Amino acid sequence: DFNPNAFCYDMPAVMNLACVTFGMTMAEALVASTINAASALCVADECGSLEVGKRGDCIVLDAPKWEHIVYNMRPRIAEVFK
Repeated sequence: DFNPNAFCYDMPAVMNLACVTFGMTMAEALVASTINAASALCVADECGSLEVGKRGDCIVLDAPKWEHIVYNMRPRIAEVFK
């Protein structure tokens, strides 16, 4: 439910809240914020996962594991590919 007066641009914080508040695993939070979000918008055949032929941006984080998106909430972005 999107409330235009209370939006959030910080996906790592949203993923952290999903894990802490709703008991989701980090993998579930990642899937919810990528392919499931694309599916909810009816664009999962175009984006939402890293597959040949799909469009999207990719970031490389300066972190030992992808889970640090949720742990750290603001890992340093090393590189962006568009």
